[in-house]
Amino acid sequence: MTEFEFDTLKRDFDRDGFVVLPGYLTAAEVDLLRNRAIPLAQELIKTEGDTGSYRNLLKSLHRHDDWFDKQLTDGRHVPLVSHLIGGDVHGVSAAWFDRPEGEIEGIGPHVDALGRDEYPGAGATIWFALDPVDVRNGCLHYLRGSHKSVFPDVIPIPGIETVSEDVFAAELSPGDAVIHSALTVHWSGGNSTEEPRRAVSYFYFNASAYAALHQRKEA
Repeated sequence: MTEFEFDTLKRDFDRDGFVVLPGYLTAAEVDLLRNRAIPLAQELIKTEGDTGSYRNLLKSLHRHDDWFDKQLTDGRHVPLVSHLIGGDVHGVSAAWFDRPEGEIEGIGPHVDALGRDEYPGAGATIWFALDPVDVRNGCLHYLRGSHKSVFPDVIPIPGIETVSEDVFAAELSPGDAVIHSALTVHWSGGNSTEEPRRAVSYFYFNASAYAALHQRKEA
């Protein structure tokens, strides 16, 4: 991408709290990502059992495969994420997301980091679709401009209008990507289709947010 495209994406990101990148990965890159992620996720889910508060969610791919660790720190998307959130970034996790066919439970409105003062500049997630994603199988939904507000630390965040002109449904094709601010309210629905909804994401804090987080842990 050119410097001009970076600046255009940052303008949109600053306004809306997210940007969509159609066709960001080539077909070969999508195949590579699938071939690395799917077998690893299947093995981890089988060996680790419960994946936490939400089924079919793993935030540890980079701890089990050096390829994902390398992508987290040096993937070609890192300069763009850095540009969008302003300054150096620190990779936190490479994650696997799946919404299997027939799974009706989604994830309610939430943010990935809390408090504009507590985590200045916050961070961002880049989310890569491995399958066609639409409203029927649980695509991400974003509340435009919500990264400019502060919300309570609960899931779901109460009082969020999930049907309004400010809501954007991120319907994606394999290889498309979406980047959202860690402060942007987002959610996803269940999967009413007979097709999977699989994705890989990388989550980053920027330098100021990363420092604030570690100071809080040490206090």
